[in-house]
Amino acid sequence: MTSGQSPAEYLFSIFRDENADPKDRAWAANAVAPFVHPRLAPMQQRITIALPDTSTADGVRDAIAAVIEAASYGDLSPAEAQQLVAVIEAQRTAIETTDILPRPEKLKAERR
Repeated sequence: MTSGQSPAEYLFSIFRDENADPKDRAWAANAVAPFVHPRLAPMQQRITIALPDTSTADGVRDAIAAVIEAASYGDLSPAEAQQLVAVIEAQRTAIETTDILPRPEKLKAERR
């Protein structure tokens, strides 16, 4: 690579060199492609699915079951289902935290 040349410029120079080995030119074309044509990010879309109330542990369990069912019927892609379950799982963690944190205080109060 000559001084002052960017990696993309170097790869283009190999690709454009008609005297270069065809394998080298093909390699350069494949290597420079991400600089010219970056991969598109997946489009985020809204999904609509009826979920039960998730304010209780039972509701969270039922919501996850509903997501699994929707994915099994093809209403949600596996990736969408996984992302939605992660959100529901965060709700479950919040429920556990609010249920578990006061317990030591209640036990202390009962022992007094």
